Amino acid sequence: MEYSLYKLEFSTALHMGEDTGGASLDNSRMTIHSDTLFSALCCEAARDRRITQLIQFFSEDVLTISDTFPYAGEEFFLPKPIIFVDNEARKSEEGQKKLFKSLEFIPFSRFNDYLQGLKGDPVDLNNMSRTFGHLTTNTKVAIKGQELPLPYHVASWRFLPECALYLIVRSQNEKALAFFEELLIDLGLSGVGGKQSSGLGKFTPHRTPLPQELLHLLEDEEAKYQMLLGTALPTEEEMDEALQDGWYATIRRGGFVRSETYAPQALKKKTIYMLSPGSSLTTRFTGGLFNLADGGAHPVWRCGKTLFMGVNL
Repeated sequence: MEYSLYKLEFSTALHMGEDTGGASLDNSRMTIHSDTLFSALCCEAARDRRITQLIQFFSEDVLTISDTFPYAGEEFFLPKPIIFVDNEARKSEEGQKKLFKSLEFIPFSRFNDYLQGLKGDPVDLNNMSRTFGHLTTNTKVAIKGQELPLPYHVASWRFLPECALYLIVRSQNEKALAFFEELLIDLGLSGVGGKQSSGLGKFTPHRTPLPQELLHLLEDEEAKYQMLLGTALPTEEEMDEALQDGWYATIRRGGFVRSETYAPQALKKKTIYMLSPGSSLTTRFTGGLFNLADGGAHPVWRCGKTLFMGVNL
């Protein structure tokens, strides 16, 4: 197995729907979940009949990807681990509790410091937070199908210089990685996320050396906790063992099917709930690919496979 890291340098703003579901043009999240990125790759691959190969690579674990997470310069950030520690010393420190709660991403260089802070050791959390960009809102006007012009708002993320998103890819061979990289380049030209017709979501991927310390954690299957680096869902056979004695959160996954051949009109895919990045379990699982088609002409796959990293606390 080989792990590779790709920085996604965005040349335009990015619009991604929030996890809560429903109408989301007027808000946007900063990062891209692994199952969303997989779906976008499927749409891109379907343009020139590469989708069968893509599905095969992911279903057979030849390729596995993480969520995209922010980076700033050479500092990579990880999701905050979902782990409960009954720390009596910290209960009386209201300000410290708020700082722990407010952090969403942890700089990799300070990840061990954060874990020590969970156990009650003194830790400076103030310099762990970072601004990666800002949310902007543009007003548009809908004319088609309207008796009168109807204004609406589109929110999107614009990244600061030297800041954007990265993802980690695990591959079994160079052929599969080359296939993935070519498809990722094409997706960057087409755009990822919503409002691609307005030019949003365009990026250029850059393959970057993976820090050796991070590689060690990706390969550490003996650690006390195995933290998800993406959205994932165990198969029915894996479910009981995967969730036993672990800490996790779930997120709703749904939305419309983006396919011209699926149905004459836009249809929604089935809704499921998946484990969120940062969920910390006591064992790794494989996960599955789940067909969420609901009356359309072809399968609609939701990827429940992702990467893990070992966390000792």
